[in-house]
Amino acid sequence: MTQDKFEEEYKKLLLPLGMFALRIIGDVDDSNDVVQSVFLKTWNKITEGDCPENLKTYLYTAVRNASLKFIETKARHEVETVESYPEVTDESIDTSERDARLWRAIESLPERCREIFLMCKRDGLSYRQVAEELSITEKTVENQMSKALKSLRAAYGIKSGSRNIPIFFLQFL
Repeated sequence: MTQDKFEEEYKKLLLPLGMFALRIIGDVDDSNDVVQSVFLKTWNKITEGDCPENLKTYLYTAVRNASLKFIETKARHEVETVESYPEVTDESIDTSERDARLWRAIESLPERCREIFLMCKRDGLSYRQVAEELSITEKTVENQMSKALKSLRAAYGIKSGSRNIPIFFLQFL
């Protein structure tokens, strides 16, 4: 595998793998550290001539194992069984990739719209509280939230009118 091909895969898989690790570790910074470490170790293996047949599956499995090892080593959480953490399945990969797509969509929102969305969804503030904190009207908050949700539904492939956008990872930010 060439360095350019590996960099392409890195860019494509970095955020989804981060979301996958976040589900296990529960901390954004620690999850990012684990994923970076896995990429580095994988690149080192590749340069030594040991290239995995399916890089994507290999990386998901390596991130899962490294995340579990991180938890056990740091004693961040009481681990009763390894089985309680997600296996590397097509579904868990798809979920991580959807979460990454959604996070990219959140990051692409206009700054003020993103700020209002995160205050409401991540911080749990009401429209009134957001309006007071930002010195704007509740109607402005409502309009910005409507724009944000419309954009996120489109990015996530959810039909208009549905209120269920899976944003579990916002609790960790």
